[in-house]
Amino acid sequence: MRALLVFMILAGLTGLFLYQKQNTAKPELAQSQPAAAKSAPVAELKPAPRGQASEHNWMKRALDRAADVRDNARRQTKESQDP
Repeated sequence: MRALLVFMILAGLTGLFLYQKQNTAKPELAQSQPAAAKSAPVAELKPAPRGQASEHNWMKRALDRAADVRDNARRQTKESQDP
């Protein structure tokens, strides 16, 4: 009996979800944008040069620091091995 109750509740929620999803108005972005925005060229996003990440982008700064440390270690190792 409990399984039937759980099944009916899940079926009802699924039906409600599908009904709501089907009846939502889909935004038409192509018609809502002005003509000037359509013809303007879109600038490509370029990554910041190494070492110039934003102060708030801590992940990029950490990766840049790790790359700098790696490069310095490789350079020092190479210099110490060359006679």
